[in-house]
Amino acid sequence: MLILLALLILGIVWVASALIDNDAESMESLYDLWEFYLPYLYSCISLMGCLLLLICTPVGLSRMFTVMGQLLVKPTILEDLDEQIYIITLEEAAILRRLNGGVSTSSEYP
Repeated sequence: MLILLALLILGIVWVASALIDNDAESMESLYDLWEFYLPYLYSCISLMGCLLLLICTPVGLSRMFTVMGQLLVKPTILEDLDEQIYIITLEEAAILRRLNGGVSTSSEYP
């Protein structure tokens, strides 16, 4: 971050010195910067921004859905009731087997 600030200050000082100094050579160097270097610099910065966006967007989206999936609770209306009834029936049968001393109650299975 400090390097970007130093480059910004250096650029402002260079442009200001070229404008204050009414020398033809300094105006030509300013014109060369405007004509050749700025479009190239803009293209490089745009390319880096696009690459950063292409890399960070899928990672951020997957992280967002992972965190939200951990925080949100599945609504009870979407649960399978037949599966819940079957599980309760199996648990009831297991408890009855324990109470009866291991006698099988397979007639209660659906």
